Amino acid sequence: MTTLERPFIAGERVHEFGAATFSSINPATEAVIAEVVQSSVEQVDAAVRAASAAQREWAKRSPDARARALWRWSELILAAGDELARLDTHDIGRPIRDSTSDPAGCARAARYWAGMADQIRGEQLPTVPGHLTYTAREPIGVVGVILPWNGPMLSMCNRVAPALACGNGVVVKPSEWSPMSAGLLAELAIDAGLPAGLLNVVLGDGRVGAALVEHRGVGAVSFTGSVATGRLIASAAAGKAITMELGGKSPNIVFADADLETAVDAAVWGVFANTGQVCCAGTRLIVERTVAEEFVAQVATRSALIRVGDPLDEQTQLGPLASKMQYDRVNRHLDDAIAGGARMVTGGGRPAEAGDVGYYIAPTVVCDVAPDSSVVREEIFGPVLTVQQFTDEAEAVYLANDTAYGLAANIWTENSGRMLRVAGRLDVGTIWGNTSRVMDPALPFGGFKDSGVGNAYGDGAVQGLTRLKRVSVRYETDAPVPRWPR
Repeated sequence: MTTLERPFIAGERVHEFGAATFSSINPATEAVIAEVVQSSVEQVDAAVRAASAAQREWAKRSPDARARALWRWSELILAAGDELARLDTHDIGRPIRDSTSDPAGCARAARYWAGMADQIRGEQLPTVPGHLTYTAREPIGVVGVILPWNGPMLSMCNRVAPALACGNGVVVKPSEWSPMSAGLLAELAIDAGLPAGLLNVVLGDGRVGAALVEHRGVGAVSFTGSVATGRLIASAAAGKAITMELGGKSPNIVFADADLETAVDAAVWGVFANTGQVCCAGTRLIVERTVAEEFVAQVATRSALIRVGDPLDEQTQLGPLASKMQYDRVNRHLDDAIAGGARMVTGGGRPAEAGDVGYYIAPTVVCDVAPDSSVVREEIFGPVLTVQQFTDEAEAVYLANDTAYGLAANIWTENSGRMLRVAGRLDVGTIWGNTSRVMDPALPFGGFKDSGVGNAYGDGAVQGLTRLKRVSVRYETDAPVPRWPR
């Protein structure tokens, strides 16, 4: 029996009579798990209006009061963690062993921003004699948040918590591929003491997102998704504050002097976790020629040991891709790579242990790839690792930067001077040295080039979610006042 997933507006679930619905599909079983109400333009308008009204009340609360509500939200998220994890696993096939850790990440985001609620401040600028000049950071008002499908609950909490801490109201549109956990998170926020209407969820496809972005009552837009959609949003949101986390094609650079055993494990996890559906996954292995054969062999061996199967099984490490569309897209890239002469070291097809049902692709390592191949140039968002080799630092940097993306990179070397030199020359927003995907709400994470605009974490989030107001007051009577000569 399927459920009906409805929008959450002004503190309650709503459903217009005769509203259109679409099906949410479990990618592991290909069965319908819910019918989801497609929000109308009128519902988007109602959500924005509700957020605007509640925001005025929320902004009047002291930072301490806002912090207490956010902290209480974190507690309720942890209490509902098992249910939230199941929703995300059913929606996108994320292995339950990973989904069950996500509520802790959500709670960390809520608690960090609870602690930041009284740290959002301006500064004094003593530059003009006889005047007191200061700045203040004020809430923008209503923030429209458009989420990706690959990490539903974590993405929502990491975008919503800072917006709330800054005093804003929020309207969230989750992906139509992963809509289920957003409504529950919004319900928990109201239970935590947020004003009804402060956090709303509208559901549906790109038409709903467009209505939200274009709404005159929305002052800021936070988007995570593809470059193509990001460009459309940037145009439609002209005049609004925009933060966008877009695609990635992150290099994983391994020098011969690295701790190769650790680098192998990290490379495998860094590209295949969440079935490769991570924007900053290390999808391009760029390894020094002298150790390439041995290193790639170890990566292939380790990749072949990944446990593929039912995402509800606690032992499963790699589940299905999130949708039939994504499954077909990844297979097309692999077909193109083979047609171009690439060699599959491991994987490249449907894993035998997955059976005939579900959108499964085996962990795949591809060598002998042409530099202009789509499997190297484009974001695949699947369990596919390409391998390129280099001779010296200059070539490693060239290969790493030879992409339209600039989200993240990994560097593996025991030479600290080399680590710092290469980090300084990489054209990316985030670099991990001798580690992989270290994330925290306090740490900046934003992309260069086609990988995004602005920053959704740490101080960058505050800048994107507040307005900067400057006030200059003359207090010395002999300080000059600009005027026409008498």
